[in-house]
Amino acid sequence: MSTSPALHRKVAQHLRERIESGVIAPGSRMPSERVLADQFDVSRVTVRHALKDLELAGLVNVVAGARWVRAETPAPLSPRPGEPEPESIEEGATGLVSFSDLAAANGLTSSSKVLKCLTRACSLDEADLLGIAPGAPVVELARLRYLDGIPTLIDFSLIPEGPAPGLGEHDFTTASLYSTLAERYGLHAVRADCVIEARGATTEIAERLGLPSGDPVLEIVQTTFDENRRVVQWCRSVYRGDRYRFRAALEGQAGRAHHPQTAAEPTGRGVVPHLARLYP
Repeated sequence: MSTSPALHRKVAQHLRERIESGVIAPGSRMPSERVLADQFDVSRVTVRHALKDLELAGLVNVVAGARWVRAETPAPLSPRPGEPEPESIEEGATGLVSFSDLAAANGLTSSSKVLKCLTRACSLDEADLLGIAPGAPVVELARLRYLDGIPTLIDFSLIPEGPAPGLGEHDFTTASLYSTLAERYGLHAVRADCVIEARGATTEIAERLGLPSGDPVLEIVQTTFDENRRVVQWCRSVYRGDRYRFRAALEGQAGRAHHPQTAAEPTGRGVVPHLARLYP
């Protein structure tokens, strides 16, 4: 029986996959060291090494000094033993940046799964959000977005169909929404108002993003305008809290004393110049 590092990583990866898939439930007992040693034809020392790696990753615990159990709250997407830490993505206050462009700038590959894409009449509340008439056609688009194959965010978008007829017929599995709006319809995003909140993931969101229910997510609600101050998109994006960071510079009164204050400028804590958010 071998005790090479490659073998203990193989055992650890097998157990990790069973934990993350839910085959081994939270709080349940892990297979014994003897059973695992027989299963993989390795020594119990190799098995113990693999379990120690999973313990360091927060996936298993030792009970009563001898029995291994799955941790109640596993650490999703922490690196498998022997693998590099997965990249997170950070956005700074540099203007509107597309999801695909931001991913590329960080050396990551973006991809999407379309969960819903339909054209329908908007409700009264939706009409108010979009600045259009009640019952006017809108495209409802929901996508699960990935970075290097890892689910990172879900975005739920409403786009007025009037200035973009046939928008819902495009394949947004591969197409960029904002590139399509700009190139096909001449609609360019020039400004966005957004609200950022930390929340606990709902069961549905958690399942999509590979998180335990209640884990922290970052929710950003954004309304995007074109150069004519027309709403081109309303979007609610839900990001994994461990895969996305937002960074902005805050400027106080003293730092902008040389600028005349206008009615549109906030007072008090300060302003966020060139507020940026990743849009879908």
